[in-house]
Amino acid sequence: MKVRHAVVIAFLVTGVLLRAWILSHLSRDLAVCSADFGSFYAGGKLAGSLAMYSPTAVFAAEDRAMGCHTQNLIFIKPPFYGLMMMPIARLPFETALWLWRILGLAALGVFLWLWPCDRLVAAAACAWFLPEATNFTTGQDVAFVLALIAGACYCLKTGRPVAAGVLFGLGAIKFHLFLLLPLVVLRRKLWRTAAAAAGTIAALLGVAFVAYGPGWLRTYRIVLRDWRLNPYFHNMVNLNGLFHGHPLWIAAAVAVVLLARLINRRASLELALAAVLAGGVLITPHNTTSDGLLFLPLILEARRFPTAAARAVATLALVPILPAGWLQVAVILLMIAAVRSLRLKPDAPPGQPAAAELNSA
Repeated sequence: MKVRHAVVIAFLVTGVLLRAWILSHLSRDLAVCSADFGSFYAGGKLAGSLAMYSPTAVFAAEDRAMGCHTQNLIFIKPPFYGLMMMPIARLPFETALWLWRILGLAALGVFLWLWPCDRLVAAAACAWFLPEATNFTTGQDVAFVLALIAGACYCLKTGRPVAAGVLFGLGAIKFHLFLLLPLVVLRRKLWRTAAAAAGTIAALLGVAFVAYGPGWLRTYRIVLRDWRLNPYFHNMVNLNGLFHGHPLWIAAAVAVVLLARLINRRASLELALAAVLAGGVLITPHNTTSDGLLFLPLILEARRFPTAAARAVATLALVPILPAGWLQVAVILLMIAAVRSLRLKPDAPPGQPAAAELNSA
């Protein structure tokens, strides 16, 4: 056991040092000018005005803050996100970026603390996982979503469905990645959780309507169709990126939905959530490498699968130097392995898994 811990710690330290070295040697263009946080910061600067959805205004705000901008860094978050970013946007950009990165690491720590896993192994996995590296470097916000999911799962397991719903609702900051979450809610009849989530989202939208008026909906739809959102297929860890835009990705998305549904029929709450998160990332039309951080729960759950092949695939999913598209393929294989690992379990009546989970500590 001591040897195992020493090996895992060595992997953890090596991964952290490697990431630190890479970050310290990145050009300013990659480390700052291309950081997704730049668009969040500009959104906070322009919050209170629909100018935050004007690429020209966003680029101007980024130029003032960073002295540079890239064409794909437009603000595409819901309007309440801009209001949330207002306090941090008052700070100088470099200070705000590093604070955001540190908060992201803290959110990842919350996930590792709350999610049922070997925390040391999970931390070592994070140190080598490419989506976590890009999430940190570019100042993305996916780690916050992971923390919300882990918190909601913990609340469900400890009998607090309303609190879980509030946390799920706050996940609206990246709503396009939660497309399959209703599978868990419906299967387990989490009506109070669903109501709390709906209420939270309604409150956030209410703030948006009060702050911006009804016109924000039309403006937001326009910016979501902006051609600059999908500049590179290789930077998307979804089926659209895997198939390079070929319509075949839609058929593959149907297969992923079916896999998530099969897993949800028999799986534990953790595995069910991991599957719908992974499936949501795969089937959404647009995302970035950072969004692949939501594959992490499934990868960690795969360590419990009975077959050595599945555990090997989970390990290989962490390797950052494999070809583009491998991560999506690995996740699909893990979803298939999850179905196979559950095939001998009898179907539980709808709602029964929730009762067992909600009563467990």
